[in-house]
Amino acid sequence: MYRLTAVAALALACAVPAAAAGPYDDLLKHASANTNALVLMDATAAYASPLAKKEAWADARRTSGHGVLGFVPADAELVAVAAEVNLTSMLRDFQVGVVRVKSLPNFKELAAQEGGSTVEIAGQLCAVSPRDVYFTSFPGGQFAAAYPADRQYVARWLKADRAGKLPPLTPSLRKAADGAAGSTVTIAVDLEDAVDPTLLRAGLAASPVLVKNKGVNLFALSVFLSRATGLTFTAKVTDAVTGQIVITFPEDVNRYKGVLKDLFLELVDAYGVSIDGLDQWEATFTDTTLTLAGPMTTADLKRVVSLFSFPHPGESEAKATGAEPTAGATKRYLAAVDTVLAGIKKVKDGPNYEKTATWHDKAAAELDMIGRKNVDPFAVEAARQCAQRLRAIAASLRGVPIAMTEANDKAYVYGTHAPYWGWWGGGSRSALRALAFSPTYVDSNIPQLQQQVAKAVADDKTRRLEAWSRIDRVMSEARRNLADKYK
Repeated sequence: MYRLTAVAALALACAVPAAAAGPYDDLLKHASANTNALVLMDATAAYASPLAKKEAWADARRTSGHGVLGFVPADAELVAVAAEVNLTSMLRDFQVGVVRVKSLPNFKELAAQEGGSTVEIAGQLCAVSPRDVYFTSFPGGQFAAAYPADRQYVARWLKADRAGKLPPLTPSLRKAADGAAGSTVTIAVDLEDAVDPTLLRAGLAASPVLVKNKGVNLFALSVFLSRATGLTFTAKVTDAVTGQIVITFPEDVNRYKGVLKDLFLELVDAYGVSIDGLDQWEATFTDTTLTLAGPMTTADLKRVVSLFSFPHPGESEAKATGAEPTAGATKRYLAAVDTVLAGIKKVKDGPNYEKTATWHDKAAAELDMIGRKNVDPFAVEAARQCAQRLRAIAASLRGVPIAMTEANDKAYVYGTHAPYWGWWGGGSRSALRALAFSPTYVDSNIPQLQQQVAKAVADDKTRRLEAWSRIDRVMSEARRNLADKYK
């Protein structure tokens, strides 16, 4: 769900009448120049839904600051995240989050509570946080965050924004944003010019789906897949959650109806981002689209949103007068940590190792991003240790054994495989995708390497259990010490 390079295409803008302003347009005008992925969330509608009331989403968010939509400010109305995703490295090169809120924070107080400072970048006041993020604001009650905190990149972004020189969204992202009204969550990815058909053809030779469908012309299919223009995921929350995924192509999809759904499921499974029951979603086709639709759980939605987890400042403790730690803020912080850990515990024993590894990584990232206003450093250190171990567990689930040093219980050594080219363009760490770039040895080596990875994962189960036990001990120790400290 990641590897793409955005290509701005402006020709259509002159050919059609001006469309009515979409609900996110005021936020998206600040999208950075190379945006190729969007996350749009209607927080007001989400928390007003029958399901949210039944499951007490607002209470959970008040207690910990972490809700189904992630760490979204309590007074957020609409949220727009514009990301520049490098799917070769599987990293977000730059990400801008803009939230429409009822009241903007005092940036001097925000900087002090974050343990950072206020700075002026391109003539605009910002607060820089040690959590690798810049906070700033725009007119109209718009609170913004830029991540990671690359000052030069942020300066260029702010200068272009002020001069009105940020380019418009690419056509596929523009279409997704225009159609976002009525959906609780919209995630859109620009696929135009994302991958080379030659690389696709080499990778497709390793696809189990195509092994079962030998009559498919790999050359024609690779060209067809390389021309995909966009992928859009939407979720609507009413008394239940329903999801939909639409993949758009510029030409007729019907000639590949027999394999497209299975290829897509294979793709998301290899990336480790599939959700339970996705294979049961109904597939429908038009001349240019494949659509999958079906039910989701609240936990599914939370995990999908976590793929674009984003730092935001936590709410200040009401009685706090400065940056000093308080009992209330620390308790709230620990509740947020507990919420993240409880979520990943529900899937930690899943049979799909690659998928489970991804969710461990994302949970670790969420721990790193919890707001630390007025939080005791002891609690922050406990969360850091938990995040470190979650990443070690994720690496173990990909076949990289956990190395624990007896002399320093806090030190975990973990590694990741280098990214490989796969049939969609790369990034998965599975054995299948590791071989996709060398199809000469595919038939004999795929089963062998899959067995080797599976054995490494199985052999390291004891260490993963030890890591989870250590996570539990770290949190128990933190609660006990902090309870004694704050009475």
